[in-house]
Amino acid sequence: MNPPDSQEKLRELCDRLLDGDFSPEDRACLEALVLGDPALRTLYVEIMHQHAALRQNASRLGDVPLSEVLRAMPDEPMSKMIRFPRWPLQIAAAVLLGFAIWQFVPHRTESPLATLIETNGARWENSSLPTVPGSPLKAGRLRLESGVARLVFQSGAEVSLEGPAELELQGPNTCFLHTGALTAHVPEQARGFTVATAHAQLIDHGTDFGISADPGGRGQVQVLKGEVELRHERSGETRLLATHESAAITADHLTQIPATEGEPDRYAFLRPNSAPHPTTLTLTTAGGAGDAAYVVSPGSRIHSSDTLLLLKNSPTQAYRRKAYLRFDLAPLRDRRVAEASLTLNFEATGFGYASLTGECTFAVYGLADDAQDNWSAETLTWENAPAFSPDAGTVDTSHAMKLGTFSTPRGVVSGTFAIEGQALADFLNADANRRATLIVVRETSEAGSNSAVHGFAGNHHPTLAPPTLKLTLANP
Repeated sequence: MNPPDSQEKLRELCDRLLDGDFSPEDRACLEALVLGDPALRTLYVEIMHQHAALRQNASRLGDVPLSEVLRAMPDEPMSKMIRFPRWPLQIAAAVLLGFAIWQFVPHRTESPLATLIETNGARWENSSLPTVPGSPLKAGRLRLESGVARLVFQSGAEVSLEGPAELELQGPNTCFLHTGALTAHVPEQARGFTVATAHAQLIDHGTDFGISADPGGRGQVQVLKGEVELRHERSGETRLLATHESAAITADHLTQIPATEGEPDRYAFLRPNSAPHPTTLTLTTAGGAGDAAYVVSPGSRIHSSDTLLLLKNSPTQAYRRKAYLRFDLAPLRDRRVAEASLTLNFEATGFGYASLTGECTFAVYGLADDAQDNWSAETLTWENAPAFSPDAGTVDTSHAMKLGTFSTPRGVVSGTFAIEGQALADFLNADANRRATLIVVRETSEAGSNSAVHGFAGNHHPTLAPPTLKLTLANP
């Protein structure tokens, strides 16, 4: 293309750009002309500069007669009026070109990938997408704390997300399940709908299915009707699953689960064999041979409770209180405890003033003498209590061992507090008669008699849970 033709082509492309009728092919041609020829770069800058100046002054020139405007114009051509240094010319042309294309070419709007149809009992966390039913959803994440949310992808695939869950929308027929569970109905026109997890991809072949994933990337797929293809990322393994078939997903491989027509087990991947070996166990003082009571020192004539277990380390001989808890360990059978925690739910007793109560430290002891485990809440007293010590802040350590401590802040008399650690687990594993007694005392003694009496829920509290052991069991 000779220079006059190139200049004419450049002017034509600039006209299209400024008129808003500019195609991707026009853009590629304009870039090639401007960036490949110094003379055309100069001409391009002049054209764009002239257009910008006219736009900027359009309002001021609107009422001025054309003859006066022309009389004010100099006789010199624009190329002589504008003197551009040579070294930044290419940079200036590139910047102007990019700005002009951004300014005059219509921007493409991102199409929605799905629509949020309805929610039931939904509570949302910090989602990057709108959470109002009827909202169009672009690429981003939905973080559902609880409840159910139903959305329909542009492909027609219907997904019901169950909280807590986090789902990332990636395309009109693709998504990524970071954690939680979903069920999907995929009509024929949405065949190929894909759900990815940390370790696998599920590709639908026109079906109904459920999929779940935990934060570690493990998960499970269950085909409710039809057929899906499951591809493992690391191993490259592929499996086809039909109606009622399931597969567990781990970082290393896929494991097919025998087909069943019963209730789906979303967490079968946590149970690699069918033996009844739970990985966690929760015990309370209200279960089996468990019991809970508190004892109070002689001379205490007022302030008692049927629902709370009271604690106080009084400076006087009266109104001292300790709590006794017994847990039935029979459900452990021969399993060993790997981790253990004791949780207590405190509530204001109404006795004494919380504002006069400083930070308090409490201790939990384990009764080592199995012969003293058969106490009864009905007959337990200050003097006959196991591992008795007249000191309200401790016990007879020849019969009991300290398992842990916890503290309540100044003025705080309600809330949930706990101890955990290897000492508690070892104590439970060493218990021979499958009955474990724990003793709770307040180590901190008050300066006067007006501070609060602490109390936590026993077995008969109407709303709060009784003392609870949460156990993580070792593999059998």
